[in-house]
Amino acid sequence: MGKITKLCWEGLTLKHVTHPKIVVPYLLYVFTAFLCELFLMVLFGVSCFLFHQYGHRPDLVFIVSGAILILFFVITVLIIRTTISRHRNVFLKGFHESSLKVLDD
Repeated sequence: MGKITKLCWEGLTLKHVTHPKIVVPYLLYVFTAFLCELFLMVLFGVSCFLFHQYGHRPDLVFIVSGAILILFFVITVLIIRTTISRHRNVFLKGFHESSLKVLDD
């Protein structure tokens, strides 16, 4: 089971991929997932506030979905952090080349 988990994590963080045309869109996709999860967490917080305000008690499905949302959020943050740290040279190289193109024009 540990080998499957390791392979899955390597795939999610693009360990063996270095091409910027793959890394950058993937990070944009994961960042979009991060924003969606952040929005859902805000909605979950507002829902918790409204439940408390009006004296209703949320059911088990609501609580479990909140726990799953927090788990997904943590995994997404870890994926973004690990992928950026692994592919830092892709961003620096791309930034350096784009700044040179602007200076040449």
